[in-house]
Amino acid sequence: MAIEKASYIDTIIPATAQSCPVTNRDYFTRDLEEALRNRSPNIGQRIDSSLRTDKWDRIAGEVFNCASYDEFIELKLNNSTFFGQALLKISDAMIEILYKVEEDLIDSQGPEYKAPFANSTLRKKSGMHGWGMAIDFDVGINPYVLNEKSEEKLDKELIGAYDNIAKLMLGKNESDLRKLKSGRSAFGDGSIGDIHDILQEESDAMRKYFSLMKDDTAFQEFIETEWAVKNPDNKIPDIERIKAQMEKDYIILGGKADTGNVWRTEVNEDRPFAPNSMRGKGDPATGFLNLRKEFVEAMTDRGFAWGAIDISGEPGDIQHFDLRLQGVGARVYNLLLKYK
Repeated sequence: MAIEKASYIDTIIPATAQSCPVTNRDYFTRDLEEALRNRSPNIGQRIDSSLRTDKWDRIAGEVFNCASYDEFIELKLNNSTFFGQALLKISDAMIEILYKVEEDLIDSQGPEYKAPFANSTLRKKSGMHGWGMAIDFDVGINPYVLNEKSEEKLDKELIGAYDNIAKLMLGKNESDLRKLKSGRSAFGDGSIGDIHDILQEESDAMRKYFSLMKDDTAFQEFIETEWAVKNPDNKIPDIERIKAQMEKDYIILGGKADTGNVWRTEVNEDRPFAPNSMRGKGDPATGFLNLRKEFVEAMTDRGFAWGAIDISGEPGDIQHFDLRLQGVGARVYNLLLKYK
C-alpha cells in the first residue's frame, strides 16, 4: 500500500512540542529544505560560505598539492642568492629565473656587475609575494608612484605634482606617468627600454626640480638657459611663485619641509616618499627610479612582470617584479583574482 505523504513541517505543533514521526525520509528532507529556503532565502549561500576553504589554502592545494598554505611555506619555498645577496623563502620557479637573469647580466655587463639591493621577497598572504614569486629592489628610492589600490583621491594630488615637474623641467604638457594605466603600448614602441627611458627622464627631472628649490643661483640659470630654449615664446616665470609651488609639491609627494611640516594624509594613504611609508624614505629629491635600464630589461626579458607598467589597473610600483606573466606564476595569479 502506498504511503500517503505527510508534511513534516505541517505536523509540528509548537504549542505542545509534540514529536512527529518521519513516514518518508525523502519527503522529510524535501519539506525541510523548502521551509529553510522560504524562511531564509540566503541559507544556501551562507552554508557555502561557512564551508569554503581559505583561498590561500585552496590555491596551495590546487597548484602545489599541499594540505595548507602553511605547508606550502614550509615545503615549497627555498633560500637562494642573487649577485651574492641572500634571498630567503622564494619559489623554485623564481630561483631558476633569477639565476638566468644573473647569467645574462654577467655575460652582457661583465663579472663585476652589481645588481640593486633586494629588499623584499616573501610576505605571507600578500599577492605574489605571498607565494615567493615576487621581489622588490631598492624600495627607498623606487616607490609606488601612482595608482596604488584604493588611493584614487590621493592620486589626484600626486599627478598634479608630477605634472608641475614635467611642465617646468621638460616642457611637456603633462607627466607621462599618466600613461601607466594604458600599458606598454602608450610608451614609444612599447618596449621596456622605451618605457624605462621615459620614466628615467621624469625621475631625473624630479631630482633636478627639487634641487633647484634650494638653490636660487642655479634656478635662475636654469630659467635663462634650459627653460628659455624649451619656451622661446613664453614670458620668464615668477621664480618666487614657482619656488612656493615646488615646496608644496615636495610635501605632497611625502617629503618633509624644512619647518618639519608634512602634508596631512588620510589614514590609509601611502604617499610615495612619506617617511612613515614602507616604500619611501622621505625625500622626493632622490627621484623615483634608480634601477638601471639593462637590469630592468634583463628581468623582463626572462619573463618578470615589472610593477611600473605590468600590474593591470594598478601600475606604478617601480621597485616590484613578479612572475604573474608566465608558468606557475600565471596560474597562481589568476587564482588569486578568482578566489576573492
